[in-house]
Amino acid sequence: MDVNTLPWKPTLELGWLERFFRKNYYKKPYDRFMWWRSYTPKFKPLSNKSPFRDRIANGDYDIAPYRFEAMLVEHRMNQKWIECKGYEDTYREATQVDKARRTRLLEDYDKEETKRLQDLRKGFILNLKITGEQYDKEVLRPNKNLLSFYDKMEKKYGTRGILPK
Repeated sequence: MDVNTLPWKPTLELGWLERFFRKNYYKKPYDRFMWWRSYTPKFKPLSNKSPFRDRIANGDYDIAPYRFEAMLVEHRMNQKWIECKGYEDTYREATQVDKARRTRLLEDYDKEETKRLQDLRKGFILNLKITGEQYDKEVLRPNKNLLSFYDKMEKKYGTRGILPK
């Protein structure tokens, strides 16, 4: 079947997504309170008492995986489309749970990304001698990764010498 006729267009390939989850996450057992999530991180986030740079290095502020997991669901729904041979009623019935899972994953992604970005901004302002306006300008410039951005900002602005509360 032609890729252009599939109902979902995930931006990342299935193989890449599977390798990403295999490397960084465990397959999660069924949880009736969070049934839409299928993975749990291999590395626990550090506590707020840990140094800010260590939390960055640990991946506490990396991109939330829920968008990637939603793409896995999109690949699964495309596969069901192929199996249903385009019969809409059969497909609709077969993908009801997948659609609900995708919706909830994207909602979780939006919430988590907003929280992580706010915490990251707060962490930079608390730990470095940088104002909110300076941070907003600096963050717009492209960087390799978050850790190198932190090191660059630390060198440029200096640290306050306090631990976050």
